[in-house]
Amino acid sequence: MAIQSRQLDLRRLTSTHDPDFDQLFEIYTQANAPGERKSPERLAAMIEEPEYHFLAGMALGELAGFSILRCLHGSEAALLEYLAVAQDLRSEGIGSTLLAKTANLDAFASKFLLAEVNSDKKPGAEQAERTRRKAFYRRLGWREVQGFDYIMPPVASDLPAEMDMLVYKRELPPSIERARLRHWLERTYIEVYHQSASDPRIEAMMSALPEPVPLI
Repeated sequence: MAIQSRQLDLRRLTSTHDPDFDQLFEIYTQANAPGERKSPERLAAMIEEPEYHFLAGMALGELAGFSILRCLHGSEAALLEYLAVAQDLRSEGIGSTLLAKTANLDAFASKFLLAEVNSDKKPGAEQAERTRRKAFYRRLGWREVQGFDYIMPPVASDLPAEMDMLVYKRELPPSIERARLRHWLERTYIEVYHQSASDPRIEAMMSALPEPVPLI
């Protein structure tokens, strides 16, 4: 049965014992390539951390999709790590509603939101699909960090695909300061990927960027 996107309500899951967690994990596994999936053990640890928000999109009593975000310490930003909709409910507007409602929650309404999105810069068999995914975010006001080659640290044995970084804020400026972007990267590397703030990949990402960095 079709679900109208306006029927979607968000609720926060705080434990793997929540009755909707297993369904969330099933959608998570279906929606993400092996190189982009964290282990079940890591997800179980994340949901217990107060900085993480596991948000279930509920429609007609069923979990239709979810978002997972990490609020970054000492920062006015949060990383949208995952967003997915159940396979049999896609193309019904649920993803757009889920993303918009997530961004408007009190916990995130005044923050910059960051998203790692598959890059469409290089030609290939999946370029059109990756461009389509970016367009999904752009329609909701997200913008790309111009000239920025994002390096996502591996989260599994398979290497992740090449990524671009998108940014959202209710009143998004046309550009951001290099120092602000660097701070976001450092906190993301430390808190999400357990890497060092002095990781050479951060300097490699920042070295060629202008001041300020345009959002396009």
